[in-house]
Amino acid sequence: MDTGSPCPAFHSDEHRLLCAYYLSDRALPQGTVAVLRFEGVLQFRLGYPNDEALHGHPLVKHGMEHYQGYLVENSPLIAEIENQNRVHPAFRPGMYANFRHWVVTFHDETLEVVALRAAVVGTSQLPPGRAVCGAGNP
Repeated sequence: MDTGSPCPAFHSDEHRLLCAYYLSDRALPQGTVAVLRFEGVLQFRLGYPNDEALHGHPLVKHGMEHYQGYLVENSPLIAEIENQNRVHPAFRPGMYANFRHWVVTFHDETLEVVALRAAVVGTSQLPPGRAVCGAGNP
């Protein structure tokens, strides 16, 4: 991703999240945007930490670095969600076993998503906001 200003944009509905951001690969035309799609979204959060505070994130001790995307094995976030859900009358241990936890560390924010599936949809020449909404919605 562009490390200086990836300008990530997001669009979500009840079960899906789209994310688009500028790439910095010199083999691609300037202004190329990557588009990610998360399906079966249980939870996502966006914001802190930014790149200056990333080393305060608990996953850094497991190798998480700046400006990357990760699939988290043995996710503490999924464990936290399952633990919180123990009060629900329909709770079953392991009910979140098919969910995965992804982290994308942007310049000014971090995206964390718990969902069933994720894919790189492709690239776009539209700005990130248009790549995830309207005519640019893959």
